[in-house]
Amino acid sequence: MSVWKWLFGSRKRAPSRIRVYLVPDKGHDSVERIVPLLYFRLMVAAAVVGVLALLFLVFSSGSLFIEKQERRILERRLEEMNKRVARVHSLEIQLEETTLVLLKIQEMLGNRAPMPDSLLQSMVARESRAGEAMALLEGDLSIEGQQMLHTTPNTWPVVGWVSRVFVGKRGPTYHPGIDIVAEMGTPVRSAGDGIVLVAGWNDEYGNFVLVEHGFGITTLYAHNSSLSVRKEDRVKSGDVIAFLGNTGRSTGAHLHFEVRRNGIPVDPKNYLLD
Repeated sequence: MSVWKWLFGSRKRAPSRIRVYLVPDKGHDSVERIVPLLYFRLMVAAAVVGVLALLFLVFSSGSLFIEKQERRILERRLEEMNKRVARVHSLEIQLEETTLVLLKIQEMLGNRAPMPDSLLQSMVARESRAGEAMALLEGDLSIEGQQMLHTTPNTWPVVGWVSRVFVGKRGPTYHPGIDIVAEMGTPVRSAGDGIVLVAGWNDEYGNFVLVEHGFGITTLYAHNSSLSVRKEDRVKSGDVIAFLGNTGRSTGAHLHFEVRRNGIPVDPKNYLLD
C-alpha cells in the first residue's frame, strides 16, 4: 500500500485510534497515549512536507551558490578581457602616433605632399596627451634620422595664443610666419637644435635671431626686446635665445616666428608638435 493511500485512504475495519507509548531513558515509567488515527496521519503528512521543503531549500541554496560562483568567474573573465582591450587600444594609439610622426618627417624631407590640417590637428592632440611617440620613434630611426628628429623645429618657442596665422601666398594678406602673443619679457626658446646664423637688428623684424637646423630648415624669431645668443652659438631645443618684445615694425608685444625650408617660408604649424 502506498504512503498516500495509507495517509488519506480508508479501509474497512481499519482502527480509528493508535496507541503510542513514550518510554523515557531513566527514572520514569513509560507513558501511554492514545492518538486518533486522523491526527497521526496529519502529523506524518506534516513531517513529510517538512522534509520535502527542507530538501527543496537545500537544493535551491546549492543552486544559488553555484550560480554565484559562476557569476564571479564570468566577472573575472570580463575584467581580464577589458584589460586586454584597453592594452590593444593603447598600442593602437602608439602606432598611430608613430605613423603620424614618420609622415611628418617625410613631409619635412619633401617626399610627400603637406598633410591636411585635420590630420595635423589630430597629431597635435595625440602628442599633447601622450608624448611617447618621439621616444618610440627614436629606436627605429637611423643616426641621421635621429639627428633630424632633434634638429627639426617642433617645439613652440613661446607659450601664448596665435594672433595671426601663416599666409604663404603673395598679396595684401601675405604673412610668412605666425604671431604668438605673450607677456613682454617672456623667454623665447629655440624650437630645435641648431646654430645661430644671425643675431641682430632689422627695421622690419627688430631684434631677431635666425637659427639653422640643417636639412635646409631655418627658423626666425623676431620683435624681441633683447637677445641672449650670438652668431655661431650652438643651441639646443628649448634653450632661451631671446626675450619677447615689441621692436621693429610691430603693433604690440608678440613673437613673429617663421620656418623656412630651402629659403621658402612654410607654415610653422606643420612642424610644431605640442
